[in-house]
Amino acid sequence: MQLPFKFLQIVTWVFLVSSSSCSGTTNDSQTQLMCGSPRNTLNSTVPMSFFPNYVNAMETLQGQVFSRKSGQASVSVPPPEVFGLAQCQSGLSNFDCNLCFSQGRVKLPRCIPNPGARIYLEGCFLRYDTYNFFHESTNPKYDFINCTTQTNASIEKPLQVEFKNKVAQLITNVSELALKNRSFATVEAESEPVPAYALAQCWDSLKIEECRECLVAAGRELGNCAPGAGGQAMFTGCYMRYSTTKFFNSSSAVAPEEGGPDAYFVTAIAIASLGFLILACFGAYIGYEKLSKNRKEEQERTMRLLSINSNLNFQYEVLEEATNYFSDEMKLGQGGAGTVFKGTLQDGSEVAVKRLEYTTRQWVDQFFNEVNLINGIQHNNLVRLLGCSIEGPESLLVYEYVLNKSLDQIIFVKKTEQVLSWEQRYKIIAGTAEGLAHLHGGCGVKIIHRDIKASNILIAEDLTPKISDFGLARFANDECGNSSIAGTLGYMAPEYLIRGQLTEKADVYGYGVLILEIACGKKNSVYTQGSSSILHTVWKHYKANTLVKSIDPRLEDVYSRKEAENVLQIGLVCTQTSSSLRPSMPEVVPMLRFKDTPIPSPKQPPFLNASVLCAGGLTESSITKVSLSTHVLESAVLDFPISH
Repeated sequence: MQLPFKFLQIVTWVFLVSSSSCSGTTNDSQTQLMCGSPRNTLNSTVPMSFFPNYVNAMETLQGQVFSRKSGQASVSVPPPEVFGLAQCQSGLSNFDCNLCFSQGRVKLPRCIPNPGARIYLEGCFLRYDTYNFFHESTNPKYDFINCTTQTNASIEKPLQVEFKNKVAQLITNVSELALKNRSFATVEAESEPVPAYALAQCWDSLKIEECRECLVAAGRELGNCAPGAGGQAMFTGCYMRYSTTKFFNSSSAVAPEEGGPDAYFVTAIAIASLGFLILACFGAYIGYEKLSKNRKEEQERTMRLLSINSNLNFQYEVLEEATNYFSDEMKLGQGGAGTVFKGTLQDGSEVAVKRLEYTTRQWVDQFFNEVNLINGIQHNNLVRLLGCSIEGPESLLVYEYVLNKSLDQIIFVKKTEQVLSWEQRYKIIAGTAEGLAHLHGGCGVKIIHRDIKASNILIAEDLTPKISDFGLARFANDECGNSSIAGTLGYMAPEYLIRGQLTEKADVYGYGVLILEIACGKKNSVYTQGSSSILHTVWKHYKANTLVKSIDPRLEDVYSRKEAENVLQIGLVCTQTSSSLRPSMPEVVPMLRFKDTPIPSPKQPPFLNASVLCAGGLTESSITKVSLSTHVLESAVLDFPISH
């Protein structure tokens, strides 16, 4: 029964996925995978009809190899025609040949969608291409010499010339014998100064003169490896190798009895395992194809940025080594956007490395935002972006290292010896305001952070606050009027949560919630409107003229009453329901820095209530469309792409 075209296409891509993720790369120096077509007939791309033809060619080769240890295949309907060739060394048993072919077949699709590839394994050769290469003997672009060493320490210098001549004669002998045998030969020379062994083989598809041409060219190049201990010539139409260590059986027929029950049984298991691997990886096709396209597009955008400022680009290996290969001991924290590790560069400087894995389009956008928006923006209250890396298996962001923890790890942990004093909290509140004011226009552009919260405020050794995590940040422009919703519940402004209306006043709201949390020493409840919410509690004390009762009791009344009341009032002003009633961050900074700056009185409670919605920003009709009960707020988490 003929398999559907779509299924064959998926199977081919499964081979690609399995070869790159289900099978590790080999460190064997005798293995060489080469991607590329000398003819480049399809400009390094292939039409969809290539995939079923490729699979059919591999299936044909498998049947031939399993029966006679070599094979040739061509599949031409529909175009393009796909040619395949496989051959094992003559001395290999059927069982070892089958295993070698199966290994090559799994590794070869790493080159897809390149229209041509070849792989040399220790024992077999496998190749596919979109033109007839069966009589191709040499190709300077792809013919490859691999010398084991440049010198042989076991051979004294006066004897190296003698050994070099010995290798040259060995190559001549094995080439002549292979031509006499019409494909394959091995030669041994166990005389002094050291023994040497050689093997030569042409592919069965070549004519005798084509084989001679390949062996002569391969031998001429391979001789240059001496007096090294060994070398390989991996040529288009042949394979040749010499070594001071014996790497083949003395007889070409020393293999176990071929075709025995055990061999066929193990081979059947290997084939069944390969089939299971295909089925197991089947579901990866759609996600892999989409993910590859998304990452390629984002890499192109980021590379354009990096080409402008090459100082941003870090090598993945350098960061991997700096973080002790991302060990748990170096982990600083983990959030929805990735994991952060401490790293020490070669010059001794310490950095924070954020490790992002591409799992959704949203994370791709977050990575680009952090590089594009924050690059070049410097302020004492903003974490400085030092660079990034997009060359490895995941993308990395490199920031200045901030010694202390994030604010939430300090302010909300009850069992801790470090209780921030009022002066320390005030410094954090004022510094965060200045960092936000810089983002909202002080840097020459207006950037909306969209996720101001305690876990995104890092605390330096001198307790200077630094705003971090700009993955959700956006430039403020005309397109920000209505935006897809992203952020953290409990810090999101009502107009943004309900209608997606995004302005810098959304950051002001989040900042208002933050400073109330700092002053009260308690995290704002996410879903409730009742007495457990900080917003509700502070508002109630404001109306009763008892604001100081909201202050963190751990401070034990060691603070300025007036200053504490001002901070709480600023928090209420910043969290008013209507965005038009909230001050801007440049207006908030002088309220904190200068005692004579007047602080407006809040006109609305810092939580949604239809009875108080009269001023601009939100209207009565717009709110009554949405129930603001706990149940509906929980539903909003499902309806909008909100990060936590």
